[in-house]
Amino acid sequence: MKSKASIISALVALAFAGSFNPSQAFSPLLQVCRRSTTWPRFAEETKSTESAFDPPEAVNDDDILAKAEMLGRGSAKAKRGKRKGETSAPVPTKASASLTPEETFYEGPPAITETIVPTISILTVVGIIPAVAAWTRQAWVRYKITTRRIRVTSGIGGKDMAEIVYPDIVEIRTVKRLFGDGDMVAFLRDGAKFEMRNIPDFENAIEFILKQVDKKVVDQYRLKGDVGKA
Repeated sequence: MKSKASIISALVALAFAGSFNPSQAFSPLLQVCRRSTTWPRFAEETKSTESAFDPPEAVNDDDILAKAEMLGRGSAKAKRGKRKGETSAPVPTKASASLTPEETFYEGPPAITETIVPTISILTVVGIIPAVAAWTRQAWVRYKITTRRIRVTSGIGGKDMAEIVYPDIVEIRTVKRLFGDGDMVAFLRDGAKFEMRNIPDFENAIEFILKQVDKKVVDQYRLKGDVGKA
């Protein structure tokens, strides 16, 4: 305490004397403060035993997927795929989806009997034209009757083709001819007509066609479809 009082009195004397020097005046005070005061040493900080970066805990994929399912069950379930114990729906094979093979009942020209009368009529001048038309049909017209469709190819060189399928038929009308052949007209759903003239083996052909069409069409034909019986 005596040293501190002496320092202070010396400073006061110097101040009044006019020769006050801060660096010289405060140097004894600074020395005393350095001795009596202990400054903290920031450089000697204790090192932390724990790491500055803690890695994230391992996350289970099942937990993430379970949370995703709660938010959107449809999309998350589709991405996740099949669970244990789940059985997927059976996938149809090509064999089960394939159609039955198409069977052909008749494929060929109209009945040859349509040429008998026109050929005989050639003896007259008037009969030449019907004879030419009948033999032209024999050369170019072709019928094809299968379990799926009826096709008629005609025109010059057989370039024109008309085809129908059985579900489109709503009514059938037929006319039998003298030599066992016959004509058929099929009325379609869109209002169109499909004609076939001089169908060979007509009785068996019409029965084959009736097996392919709707039952209502068959019942209606049995009732009044055969025009020759009316």
